[in-house]
Amino acid sequence: MEHLLIIEDDLNIRESLSDLLEMSGFKISTAKNGKEGFNMIMDSRPNLVLCDVNMPELDGFELLGAINQELKDELIPVFLFLTAKVAKEDMRYGLDLGADDYILKPFDYKEILKIIRMRLDKRKKLMSSGIAVAPQIKLSLFNKIALPSDDGMVLIPFDSIIKCQADRAYCNFFIKDGQTILVSKSMKEFEHILLAHDFLKVHKSTIVNINFISKYISGRGGFLKMEDDSLVTVSVRKKEGLMNFIRHQS
Repeated sequence: MEHLLIIEDDLNIRESLSDLLEMSGFKISTAKNGKEGFNMIMDSRPNLVLCDVNMPELDGFELLGAINQELKDELIPVFLFLTAKVAKEDMRYGLDLGADDYILKPFDYKEILKIIRMRLDKRKKLMSSGIAVAPQIKLSLFNKIALPSDDGMVLIPFDSIIKCQADRAYCNFFIKDGQTILVSKSMKEFEHILLAHDFLKVHKSTIVNINFISKYISGRGGFLKMEDDSLVTVSVRKKEGLMNFIRHQS
């Protein structure tokens, strides 16, 4: 039996969709917001997700971006947006993040069933052909990083992160409001996505946001003074790359 997850903050829509799809032979789980939905996707890996766009906690676009970041090169579940948004830029945004289709509100239940079955059949054919691949995210579309927390996931805008520093198997994210977020994963887990968003690696244990550098202090490798008045050590091996960056900014 194929497992479907409905993520929808409207109780009436959530329950009516659940009843319809259960009667149509699917196993159904439901979530009332994006954060709850993210945890359920990670735990149970449903075959298909029906997700509202406008929701509390995480909206549909933020949720899909977080899923892509967490699963990386894995194939995500079939992902369908339920939305009243009809602007072309909204549709393009969701499809670029890896959504398979849009179902526009108000919707017809027969049409929903038709789309669900068509998309599941298409995924089965791709899987059986051996050519199914994970969608490539356009990282520039997703301006927040998803960090694991005690109750699931927290989204932090890239432009609010001053630096990320490794601490053995952990890493610390230093935020411009003075907050520090300790993550029980190594910095390597986040390095690729940070470097795609205005960050520089200046030491094997430190990646800094170039927009928060206030001063370079000379030395064998040197130091960076950040806008929060902290000092960051620059390794000798990373100094040349940093100097090239500073020269290009001058």
